[in-house]
Amino acid sequence: MWHDKRILPADRQEAARHRLLAKWDAHLEERGAIHPVMEDFLSFGSLPQLERLRDALNRHRPNSVGDMRLALRRKRSEKWRKTHPEPETRESRKPRGPTRLSMAEADLPRPWRRALREMRTSRTTLDRGLLELDDRTPPSATVICNLASTLRVFGRVCVDHSLPVEMTRETIDLYRAARHAEGNVSVSIAGRLKELLTFARWCEAEEDVIRKLVRLHKLYAEAAKGERKRKDIWAAKHGEGIGEVWTKAEELLALSQAAPEGSMLRATLTLDAACLALSVVCPLRCGDLHRIEIGTELARKEKGWSLYIETRKTGRPYHRPELWPELTPFLDAVVMLDQSGRDFHDAYVAKHGTALFSRDGGASTPAVDWPSRCWFRHFEIGAHIVRSLWHSLMFESEDDEQWIALALCGQGNARTAQEYILEGRQKRAGRRGRAKIRAIRQASRAG
Repeated sequence: MWHDKRILPADRQEAARHRLLAKWDAHLEERGAIHPVMEDFLSFGSLPQLERLRDALNRHRPNSVGDMRLALRRKRSEKWRKTHPEPETRESRKPRGPTRLSMAEADLPRPWRRALREMRTSRTTLDRGLLELDDRTPPSATVICNLASTLRVFGRVCVDHSLPVEMTRETIDLYRAARHAEGNVSVSIAGRLKELLTFARWCEAEEDVIRKLVRLHKLYAEAAKGERKRKDIWAAKHGEGIGEVWTKAEELLALSQAAPEGSMLRATLTLDAACLALSVVCPLRCGDLHRIEIGTELARKEKGWSLYIETRKTGRPYHRPELWPELTPFLDAVVMLDQSGRDFHDAYVAKHGTALFSRDGGASTPAVDWPSRCWFRHFEIGAHIVRSLWHSLMFESEDDEQWIALALCGQGNARTAQEYILEGRQKRAGRRGRAKIRAIRQASRAG
């Protein structure tokens, strides 16, 4: 008789969920909220209670989860900070161990730090459209950042050899030897030497130093042409092309739709799917992909999406008035992320001005390397490879379609474009030549 009256654990859990939902309804009624936002969830209770509420909502009201993920993220972040308090002052921070490959920028020679500061100031002035009195033209912000990193490594090489941190013919050779020891390929060393050359010219270095950098950069750039490119090694190993990338994006989108509302899993899958798909349709550089905002560069129209952005490297406009309709489900899913139960138009307006790939609901913009980290998760290579895939697809076609890849990638450098076109023509000519030789040999054998 006692067994008949026993309440099963599953029944007790379900009863607890209904009690929690009733408490949640009373909380919303008290706050006068129809569509709950993050603040409604934050004020409801503790982190464990919010996690139980998410389970109950996913089971009984999946269209009411809303900003639950963002509230859980905030609660977990607060909990982590309580157990990992930040030092109050810089002096109280634990000293880090010595850096093996580079030195701190603050430890660079004062003239170098001053030159970097001048570069950054001049670049900021130009980017804001203001009048720049300096006759020198600074490189882009990305190049300055890379250049500063190269100088830090260069400085470490000087220190390791007990030499003053300065650019001389001897230290340049030591830096070059260090790059070889680290396994850098010719194209990478050529890039670093070009950065050093840019800095030396800005600082009006000794003429013999500039001549040496010019000569070395030319030698390494020529040597790089004979090396197998990383994209070719990757393609031979993996065999993925544009189609395979798109298939992966569709798989991730399907998995995201099956993941629970309000979960970080759903958000991660949705953002990764959109990143891969947008990279295929708009193969921009990472410096442009990561900063795209909804409603600013990326606009939703009745029939689909459009994109207008000025590329950071070239300053040229990249305008796609009608993005491929196949991309629409991916971008729509990002808009509706954390907006369950809302009308799409209201959700789109609510996301205006927020970064497309933001993981915290638009509170911050993802790092510049986020698209590449997404690509590494799924393809073990950075996002820039998609530009190479497009060039290979179009340039190796027997039809003269290289203009398609150039337009899709927003290629503004005429010299680079001509190099791509020449490479494509050479590959096509080679294939045609081999085909003619095969035909002659076959005819000869038949005769």
